[in-house]
Amino acid sequence: MKEYIYSRNAVYETLRARRRQVYQLLIGEGVQEKGRLNEIIALAKQQKINSERVPRNRLDSIHRQHQGVALQVGDYPYVDLVDILNLAQKRSEAPFVLLLDALQDPQNLGTLLRTAEAVGVHGVVIPLAHTAQVTPAVVNASSGASEHLLI
Repeated sequence: MKEYIYSRNAVYETLRARRRQVYQLLIGEGVQEKGRLNEIIALAKQQKINSERVPRNRLDSIHRQHQGVALQVGDYPYVDLVDILNLAQKRSEAPFVLLLDALQDPQNLGTLLRTAEAVGVHGVVIPLAHTAQVTPAVVNASSGASEHLLI
């Protein structure tokens, strides 16, 4: 399923992580190409991702807090617990895993994922039911940190 990641940090980190299928970069007409947006455009060119200038109302239809940019991507690449444990073993470290259950608010999940990534968690385990999944809102709330975590 295709979805849109929005906001500059979330888009930048998604491109930097290179874990998802990326289909297209949308940039709002009239948005100045400076700072983080320049970095986003450079990464998109480097990865041969099609970019398109679109009217702001097109971005508004994706999310009102788009910050002038959106990235069309495929599903989040979930992993198995064994992949998380293998990462810890590869680094010769004791597994550092965050286990979450019944966490339904995307903002809270995003905040926890951002913190988990900052403190060096090898991965995060969430159940398939009764818990928020990694959606664009979660990616945005995590400032893109979710894209670097094994979940």
